[in-house]
Amino acid sequence: MHIHQQLPTTSLDDLTERPASVPLVDRSALPLASRDVKALRKSRVASESTISMTGKQAVAPLDLMGNLKRAEPSVVKTRTGSVLSRGFILKTDYYPSGRALDLDLNVHGAPNFRASRPDNTNVFGVAQPRTQGLRAILSVLRCRPGTTSPSHVVWFSTREEPIVYISGRPFVLRDSAEPRRTLSLSDRAENLEAIEERLKNDILQESAKHGGLILTHNELPAESGDGAVLPTWTHVDNVNVRTSRELWDEMRADGWNVEYHRIPISPDRPIEDNYLDAYLRVIKNTDPVRSALVFSCGMGAVRTTFAMVAAVIVRRKMLLARGLEDPYPSRSSLLSNLGSGSYKTGNSTPGISTPTNQAATDIKLAQALENANAQQDQNKSLLRLTYVLQQHLHSQSVIALLMAQPVLLENLRKAHQGNYGVILSLLGCLDHGLQAKRLVDRVIDACDHVANLREDILTYRVKYSLTTADSDESKRENLLSKARRALEQYFFMITFASYVDSVEDFEITFSDWLKARTEIWNQVMFLRKTYGSRLNIFAPVNDLSLLSRSGTEDKSLVAGQKNDVEIAGGQLLGDEYSDHVVKNRSGIILRESTLLKSDQWLSESHRVSDSVRGAINFRNTPGTNIYASGQPTESAVDEVVHRIKEEHPDANKVVWVTLREEPIVYVNGAPYCLRRERFSLRNMKDYGGISASRLEVLEERLKDDVLAELEAFGGRLLLHTETPDGSVIPIWEEVQSSNVAVLKDTMASRKSRHGLALQYVRIPITSERPPDFADISELMDLVLRTDSSSTVMVVNCQLGRGRSTLTSVLIVLIQQWLNDSRALSQWSPRTESRSLSMSMTSDMFHDEPGIKRHSYQVINNLLRIVRKGPAVKNTVDEVIDRCAIVMNLRDSIEDERVLAEKATDEKQKRIHTSKGMHNLRRYFELILFQAYLRSTEPDTMQSFETFKSFIENRPVIKTFEKELIAEGLHALKPLERADVNENLARPDEVKQVVVNRSGSILSASTILKSDFFCNLQKMSLPERIEGSPNFRRVPLTLKLASSRASSPIDPIDEKMVCGSGMPTVQGLRRALTRVNADPQGHSMVYWTSLREEPVLYIAGRPHVLRIVDKPLENVEATGVTTAMVEAMEERLKKDVIREVRMGDGRILLHDEIEERPGVFAIIPIWETVDEDDIMTPRDVFDLMAKEGFKINYGRVAITDEQAPLPDALSQLLERVRSGYAEADDFIFNCQMGRGRTTTGMVTACLISTTMNWQGEENYIDGQEDPDSVEYDSIDGPSEEQAYRQGEYKTILQLVSVLSHGKIAKRLTDRAIDLMQDVQNLRKSIYDYKLKVEALEKGSAKQRKLMNVAVNYLYRYGALIVFANYLIETRETQGRETREFSDWLREHREIAKLLGRRSLD
Repeated sequence: MHIHQQLPTTSLDDLTERPASVPLVDRSALPLASRDVKALRKSRVASESTISMTGKQAVAPLDLMGNLKRAEPSVVKTRTGSVLSRGFILKTDYYPSGRALDLDLNVHGAPNFRASRPDNTNVFGVAQPRTQGLRAILSVLRCRPGTTSPSHVVWFSTREEPIVYISGRPFVLRDSAEPRRTLSLSDRAENLEAIEERLKNDILQESAKHGGLILTHNELPAESGDGAVLPTWTHVDNVNVRTSRELWDEMRADGWNVEYHRIPISPDRPIEDNYLDAYLRVIKNTDPVRSALVFSCGMGAVRTTFAMVAAVIVRRKMLLARGLEDPYPSRSSLLSNLGSGSYKTGNSTPGISTPTNQAATDIKLAQALENANAQQDQNKSLLRLTYVLQQHLHSQSVIALLMAQPVLLENLRKAHQGNYGVILSLLGCLDHGLQAKRLVDRVIDACDHVANLREDILTYRVKYSLTTADSDESKRENLLSKARRALEQYFFMITFASYVDSVEDFEITFSDWLKARTEIWNQVMFLRKTYGSRLNIFAPVNDLSLLSRSGTEDKSLVAGQKNDVEIAGGQLLGDEYSDHVVKNRSGIILRESTLLKSDQWLSESHRVSDSVRGAINFRNTPGTNIYASGQPTESAVDEVVHRIKEEHPDANKVVWVTLREEPIVYVNGAPYCLRRERFSLRNMKDYGGISASRLEVLEERLKDDVLAELEAFGGRLLLHTETPDGSVIPIWEEVQSSNVAVLKDTMASRKSRHGLALQYVRIPITSERPPDFADISELMDLVLRTDSSSTVMVVNCQLGRGRSTLTSVLIVLIQQWLNDSRALSQWSPRTESRSLSMSMTSDMFHDEPGIKRHSYQVINNLLRIVRKGPAVKNTVDEVIDRCAIVMNLRDSIEDERVLAEKATDEKQKRIHTSKGMHNLRRYFELILFQAYLRSTEPDTMQSFETFKSFIENRPVIKTFEKELIAEGLHALKPLERADVNENLARPDEVKQVVVNRSGSILSASTILKSDFFCNLQKMSLPERIEGSPNFRRVPLTLKLASSRASSPIDPIDEKMVCGSGMPTVQGLRRALTRVNADPQGHSMVYWTSLREEPVLYIAGRPHVLRIVDKPLENVEATGVTTAMVEAMEERLKKDVIREVRMGDGRILLHDEIEERPGVFAIIPIWETVDEDDIMTPRDVFDLMAKEGFKINYGRVAITDEQAPLPDALSQLLERVRSGYAEADDFIFNCQMGRGRTTTGMVTACLISTTMNWQGEENYIDGQEDPDSVEYDSIDGPSEEQAYRQGEYKTILQLVSVLSHGKIAKRLTDRAIDLMQDVQNLRKSIYDYKLKVEALEKGSAKQRKLMNVAVNYLYRYGALIVFANYLIETRETQGRETREFSDWLREHREIAKLLGRRSLD
């Protein structure tokens, strides 16, 4: 027998070939470079010599081991799937460290499977199971096919990363650089399932290259720490690879009684993101008795436990609604059953009646039981706490430490029981907060097989204290963020329990219920704060320095907080007894470590004429019927009303508006407010944003707490007051319970005094913040409803300073606006002269040296985009000056700036800067509000936009707000002192002109700079047009058809796209003539300007507005609309014409010259011009059309060096589509004709290419880019090649979440390469990446360049996303489609990916 004939033989020339089923790499994708072939041949030299020695033919191995071994190192680097792409791996879904070992029942293939206790709630949890584990669980839950009356199982998967099952085992997609780190790509189930479908296809395609095998990575268990991750070859085929959805559909088809829901949650996904509602929507429709709920996440630990707790709370309510037994009865239920109802006892105070002996015994028994239970909880908590500490504190005995530090022990115990400051604060905001917390605690303890959500907070907090900063800073940060997240979960769970308890049939969603409670929101913001001392959120365990020092230093350290004396501004003097009382307060609002502090701050009183005793800083705004004051005593309210009657005998009503947001209670006629013990001189921000009605509920609760304390101490109450030197001292006061009142009752008892009706209104405004929209609209409603002729308004805040002054200004502005519009409607013939006189007065103000008021850069930026900006500012300034009896808002900005600049101590500098910024923001908001009033008529208020929508419809305002915050102390510099760069050697005359400019756009310290500068023209361009810099012209549509097919478009009819910098008037004529659109030509041009900054043509050359001390930077206004920019240009034109008239035909312009290479100077030039030579870009293009040029002009505002906003891309889409039939050329321009212009050209190319697509999609999908860089097929592309091809992690992940990601990226890359004459976006990103990496990390220059690089990467990503949107739109073949911005909002994972600031 000739066995050897059946063996495959391999000649040397065939050595580079492989069996068809196992190519080394995909040949179409990775053409082998000739040097690799040589290398391969060389590697066979040894075997060749063997052959020649024996002279016989070699036997080729039957197996693929050699091929696979060689391929292994490069497989990951050369992956080309749309999801399984370069640098990504498939890892076994395995968590060796997260397995609980003491479960009641262990199920094979289903780690951490457990049921909540007691098990009649039918709620279960598990890690990601294997398929046999899944069947085992479903069998345990009795829903097998063929079971008689099977139970119904509802399965929730919370995995947020793509998973595929291979041979029954789950695998996850990971980044090869961080194989243990979850890759959260999307939190939309349908998107994740589409990604998994594409991942499955990638796996099957890749396995075809390797003979039915795919390289996976297997995580091995280890004794301690992380186990190794081992590359492993795994067999795959069409049958054994399944997505999660396919697996569940098969289970159901096989008859398992189960329904499956995917609700993806990443561990850091914010809880308010509706996923509790997603659970609730499903759970509320299940039968609590017949159906089991199973939750699973990766490890089956935190997310699963959180979901189990939430489900149990909902299930409990459903069971109670059916009249079934409460699975978690409260221990006090016996007490409430026995003593139900409160009866009037002899002294007519509510209490428990004196019943028969039997009942009395029962009550005593119940109380004893309650006490015993509380004691048992304390003991259990202590034991558990000792256990937790002992696990992490290795240096000494925990018991010895705790015995030596009783205060520390007490604080740790409070934290272990969940009594964190922020949690107690939350309980005060909730109805029945204490019950909600007790229930949550019981449920958490019942579901703590794998994780105890409450204990986790303390565990991570203690670990953070015990990890030293020098050992591992990132580990510490990680621990702190885990502790914060655990606290946030606990916070939300209590809120959720309160929601479940209070909402019948869940008719409103949890997120809507939560949105209505701003005060809870603000506490969440406090939890998430990233500045200041981040440990404060963990009070009472915010300072655990004793633990971290316990092992090393002297053991006899004194317990207690550092700086106990220096409490935020005031010294707290007191004896031990009053300290003890404060520490042990147990009310809902008046809780431990809170004080009732007298509201009368004598040290803050200003000398005001006609002052009223008990109403600090009481005053009247001159010429109005508006009064302001601090928080008054009861007698002061009467005195104020009496005063008003004397001064306004005709008035018949007083509207009293209280602006306080802090809970207040009146004791013996004087106001007291709630304060924290350690911050006795600062307002509590716990209830920030609360509504008036909810605040009044809190005040009622505070009153109840005060009455309870009064009863406990036999008619005496501990209050705190302030001494003239700023110390806070305790006083015990005798109080009758009838003398404890809330503000609402105090005002209600004075409904009519001195013949005046008193209407009381509460509009809570947070101190030290600008008022929010709700506050302003409430105030507006109130003023609109109030007849100012017969009504007097009184506003009060705490001290009668900030909030009351600001509100007085707002009321005066609203009243003026009402009076103006009434006058207007009566005197319509005179409106013309009135508006004229107004503009004249505004001009006079600028020229009169007497009233030179400060302005600021951010204020001037704002004035440019509002109509009649200077007049708006003037009005606001006048009103501020009128209301400035106690405090001038504008002057206080300057005062704080001076103090900040003088301050030597960094902390003082920060405090003054922050106060100045706060007042500057108030000023900013007042100007916005006045601009809003000017834009609307009082009679249209119902149908007109609100102040909130006025701001939201102008996204540019957000840009200015961000700038204001980013500038810090610099923003507080007034413009009058504009420090002119001395090196520009300006003559005094020039300086004088620039500083005193007073136009609405060409305002103080702005210049008009020529748009042209040296080195503007790129020399390598094939053609040059004088006056139209960087002009180039390329085909509009990509050639997608293969080279063999005939070109579908006749070259003569081919549409073109051009790019140019901002042209001169003459340059524009030349450019239009070049593309045959001159009066004699026959081509039509659609010209689109992409500039966002206001431009003006003077004597035929374009000039742009710049700020004098930043002449080389654009005045950015991201989000500004085309209409706004063009309106600004019209106003700029008026300013320039006015300046030309004042200067006898001369205008001051600035030009840029290069003094020596890379050094530019700005020089002033006086130019004599005719008024006709001053034109806006719109005027210039209208002139071209008039001259007979065939042109259609449009403008889409895009910020330089940023990605176009979705609306801008939508506008470009509309423009190209609408002009497509008519236009022969589409021309785009920005300033230099580089970044934005190239982006516009690429966008137009993508739109045109997708419009002309006729079934070539598959072709482009399969075709590799012919001009893509060839790279080494064994090692894959080098890092530089990969980056130049745009393969950044952000982009690869973006491609994987998009429905046509791979095609979209390839199309975009082809378009970028076609338009690369002036700029190649991918190359620019890489160049910036190199520059960023070369600079010192954290330096100002590095941060600035990093910003530009990230913006470029974002722009690249945005273009790929837009291409994907175009392909999807084309697939719907003209059926109704969504706008790009709406589509983007639905695909929220895109914004999240693009928001990453990384260049990896």
